[in-house]
Amino acid sequence: MCASCFLWICTLHGQEKYISFGAGYSFKASSINAVNFYNTSMGNNSITYEQINLSLGSGLNAGGALGMYFNKNIGLDFGINYLLGTKTTATDEFVGGKTELTYSGNLLRLNPSLVFRAESNKYKPYARFGVIVGKGSINAQYKEVDAGDVLLLKLKLNGGLSFGFSSAVGMDYVLNEKISLFGEINAVNMSYAPSKGKVTEANFNGVDDLPNMTTSEKEFEYLNSYTEKFNSTPPDSEPTKALKVKYPFGSIGLNMGVKISL
Repeated sequence: MCASCFLWICTLHGQEKYISFGAGYSFKASSINAVNFYNTSMGNNSITYEQINLSLGSGLNAGGALGMYFNKNIGLDFGINYLLGTKTTATDEFVGGKTELTYSGNLLRLNPSLVFRAESNKYKPYARFGVIVGKGSINAQYKEVDAGDVLLLKLKLNGGLSFGFSSAVGMDYVLNEKISLFGEINAVNMSYAPSKGKVTEANFNGVDDLPNMTTSEKEFEYLNSYTEKFNSTPPDSEPTKALKVKYPFGSIGLNMGVKISL
């Protein structure tokens, strides 16, 4: 038994290990046609409608990973990265004013993956396939300007976890025994359904209205199913119940960074 442990420790010690740090930008790869999320513009005797495809997967991302190769070609990569999503806005024009509805999302994502690499001297192409578990939030903002009056509402949606899959193809360029540079194209397929929401800001013409709102007006609970009783009004002291909505966070991105052998 002791001899087996000794051989296992020697084998583990001989494996190639690394840490990596990188950053890049992701472009949206999946979207939904959300209800009441479209552009309208007024003409002289007409109104034009334009569909907006909502996707929250685009934006800047940065992170790192700890990896280990079992042999020259196969390894494991344990990554963590943060997505700072870009904003998407739909504008509705009407006589005397307009409304703007804006969404953006942020996710902290854990990404364990299998890595397959081709061995060479300077250039080492690789492919990576894994799963993603994310935790974060979605920010929504509603702004209405009507005859000079301005209403502003901000809502934060969070709670629960998001799950998905990832893949990437890339190339390591070896600078020396310790340091390599890498560049890769990666794809993410995932969605996120928040379990709760809360109004974080509400003001009319610059006056804070949040203290005057009831719990049911400023807090929300998102469920897979719920029941409403006839002839019964939910109390103002409880969050408003609504069905969950899955928001797409799929993307295709470009990342670059550095790997350091341990």
